[in-house]
Formats: sequence, structure tokens, C-alpha cells
Amino acid sequence: MRIAIVSDLHLNKSVYKGVKDRDNPAIPFRSADFMRAFEYTVDKCIENFKPDLFIIPGDIYDNPSPSNEVRGFFSAQLHKLTNNKIPVIIILGNHDVFMRNHALKDIKELGLKSIKIIESPTIFFHGGFKFLMFPYSTDVEQKKVTMKEEFDKFLEEIRKKEDGTPSLFFGHFAVQGAKMNEYLDPLFATNTTITDIAPENKKDFINRNPKDIRVSDLDEIGADYVFLGDFHEFQVLNTKKCIALYGGSIEKSDFSEINQKKGFILFDTENKEEGNMGKCRFIEYPNCRPMLQLEGDLNNIKSRFTKQDLTKFQDSIVKISFKGSSEELLTFSSGLDSFKKDLRDKLNPIHMDITQKVKNTVIEEEASKLEQEIMDKGHLETEDIMPIVSEDLKERIKDQVEAQATIDLGFEIYNEVVKG
Repeated sequence: MRIAIVSDLHLNKSVYKGVKDRDNPAIPFRSADFMRAFEYTVDKCIENFKPDLFIIPGDIYDNPSPSNEVRGFFSAQLHKLTNNKIPVIIILGNHDVFMRNHALKDIKELGLKSIKIIESPTIFFHGGFKFLMFPYSTDVEQKKVTMKEEFDKFLEEIRKKEDGTPSLFFGHFAVQGAKMNEYLDPLFATNTTITDIAPENKKDFINRNPKDIRVSDLDEIGADYVFLGDFHEFQVLNTKKCIALYGGSIEKSDFSEINQKKGFILFDTENKEEGNMGKCRFIEYPNCRPMLQLEGDLNNIKSRFTKQDLTKFQDSIVKISFKGSSEELLTFSSGLDSFKKDLRDKLNPIHMDITQKVKNTVIEEEASKLEQEIMDKGHLETEDIMPIVSEDLKERIKDQVEAQATIDLGFEIYNEVVKG
């Protein structure tokens, strides 16, 4: 039995949506990046790996309202797989679901035997294995039940149907203790590019949300392997009784993922067991969109740029982050156009993102404290966002009456939409 597990496709990626793709100007370039990554994966599976199953553990789309062009592309890739006698199983992810329905309904309604859409916790048998499928359901989206409650209920059903058959679990959810991303030690966060920072000076952004499913809960499933979608970094979790992995996303979403490898997992019963991945192998996608981040004052930025291997950053996304004093900002502003021209000539970047931050010790200390609180919590709750937005609006809107009216409207919308 050989299974390709390809998670978090995010085909209609919405960041930089105003910048169109150079090869396909009808769609944003980031959508095109994720579409190219998925097509590469499908072709690789058909030509090289020939899996018995192709399973997607959630988040086919970045939001549940993809364009017809993106829908058509996804359907074409499914057609290629099924034409090559590779059945497809799709588990709903949180980005695929909206309040009363989900974005895969059109495919489900076709009723194709070779394509199965998993909308609710499901158990079935195939190829000598018991498959345990746990999607992000509309019941969870509508808050009729929490993810943990639905998981515990499914666990009871699994135990009732235990018959000694080797089992494989596929799900889409966050796990306590899993790595969400990397963030920088504040000591190294200024005048430094991410690529310059040694691994020992990076810190893991770990999910510590107490409402989420625990790593130890995965061991209670009784499965031999647990394959998960949701978090975008490929990782093997610290389980004791099973092998549990996040496949990660197929492309880099943003600069927080700049150093991550992207790809998919191939499970093969014919493989020899190796290390903590057992019979699984990570197949890397080699064509991720290049990303270059340059931080500091103008001299720092120019110096770091000259040290780069420019062949690796052609057609890249470039993020220029000024950090310095008010005097250094004047130098940066006057020299920026010339530097941007140099960047265009040497890299032909598809997009440049420029931010400016004048040093303010008090604000930086407050921001660092808030950042640490968020990291310790593991999630940014909605209740944490509103005070931050309120302060930001007071700074941006000079008319304080207008600012307060905007803040009040925000809280009103929040109470109606989030709290019901």
C-alpha cells in the first residue's frame, strides 16, 4: 500500500492578491504559486510514485469562495489522478468550511466513486487497513461542538470497533505541543535577516492552547500512523505509541515560513522503517517562490544584499524592513528609489514590500512583552486583538470622535459575528 498525503494546498492564496502572476495574469501570483506546487505534486505522483491512494488532509482552499479558474484547476488535477487510476480522498479543513456548507460540495455532488469527500468523522476499510478520517466539520464551525469534544466522541467509536486491523488516522486540527512557526529571539530581531540567524538563536512558536487536542491524545487513537493537516511546517510529533506527522503546506505562505522545506509525505508499506518516520518519506517541492528579507538601516540593507547569491532570488518576493533612528530614516528615504532600481535590475522581483519603523525603546519593550505573551499562550485570541486595534486606530485617526466611533463599530461587529 502506497499513499501520497498532500496537505494544506491553499490554492486560492489571498496574500498580495493585487499582484497578478506573470505567466497567468488572470490570477494573483501567490495563487499561481500554490497551484504550480500542487500540479508538480500531482505529476510527480503520477509519473514517479504511482500511489494507491492520494489523500488530502484539509485546506484545499485558502478561503471557501475560490474563483471559477481555481475550481477548474483543482478539478483538472483530480481528473488527472483518477484518469491514472489513483483514487482521491479529501478531508475538509477549517479553510474549506463556512457556516452552513463547504467549498467541496460541488465535487461531492458529482458522486464519483474515485473521489471521496470526508465531511464528518468516518471509519472504513481499504487494502488491509482501517482508515480513520477526522475532518474539520460544519458542526465545529457552527460551534455546536468543540473540536476536542468531537475528537473524544470519535475516539469512543474507534474503541468500540477495535478489531486488531492495522489503522491509519487522517485529520485536520491543531495539536498542543506542535510547532506553529519560528520566531526570533528579540536580541536578534533588529538589523538582521532571518537567513543570517544561526539555528541556536531561533525559537519555536509552540501551540500551547489548552483547548486543543494533546499529543498524548494521538497515542490513544490506537493507530499505527497519524497524518495531520493544519500547521504549515512539516514535523514529526513526540508521540510514544504511534508515528504522527504534519505534512505541512505545499508552498511557503509568507516570510514566517522562509526557511521551511515544503512538500508532501509518501507512506509505503514496502519501505524499510527509518528513524522517527517509520515507513514514511518526505518528498520535497524544489520550486518554492524565493523570498528575500532585508532589515536594518540603508547601509545594513545594502550590505546584506551584496552578500546574497542573487541567482537564488530571481523573481522573488523582497521584504525591505527599515529599522533605525529618525536621522537614518531620512537617509533611507532619499536612497530608497535608487536601491529599488538596483533590486529590479538584478532580481526582477515579482513584488517588493517595504516597511519603516523608527526606534522607540518604550514601544519596542511593550511590543516585545505582548509578543512574548502571545508566544507563551500559543494562540492569538480574538479578545487579544480588539485592544490592539483600538490603540492603532487612535494613532491613525486624528479626529478622536471618529476614532472612537470606528472602535465602537468594531466591537459591535465583533459581538454580533463572533459571539452571536
